[in-house]
Amino acid sequence: MRYIFLQQFEIQNDGETIKGTFPVTRDWEVFQDHFPGFPIMPGALILETMAQHCVALMLEHKEGDDPVVPTLIQVDRAKFKEPVFPDCVLDIEVKKEISMYPNFKFSAKASVNNRVVSEARLTMAFRDVGMGQGLDFMGFFFKGMQK
Repeated sequence: MRYIFLQQFEIQNDGETIKGTFPVTRDWEVFQDHFPGFPIMPGALILETMAQHCVALMLEHKEGDDPVVPTLIQVDRAKFKEPVFPDCVLDIEVKKEISMYPNFKFSAKASVNNRVVSEARLTMAFRDVGMGQGLDFMGFFFKGMQK
């Protein structure tokens, strides 16, 4: 199963902020089970949406050509203020707070109709991938965006 939440986004001129949108549609398979008769977007997927926006911002600051995998390291102060229902647009804003390459700390928030529904601080890092090992992460990640 592939969840690509990074669909429409813009990195701001400061290179420290990214803003994006993700349409939450009723026909999404996750709503069959979460929850029948009362569909809401799972909090873990809201966090994943914010994390994928962090990755796009991290790539603006990647050093060198070595193969790496952007990895979520830590989630702090996560708050889910309101449920996210189908047939809305999730607005994401992520700001880079601190970076000590290859580690980054971001503040992230998700909003619907200008109301913050979730926020968190996410710590991310580029992890080395040895030659010939593992998944072509960047190919996997961006291939899903081309549909």
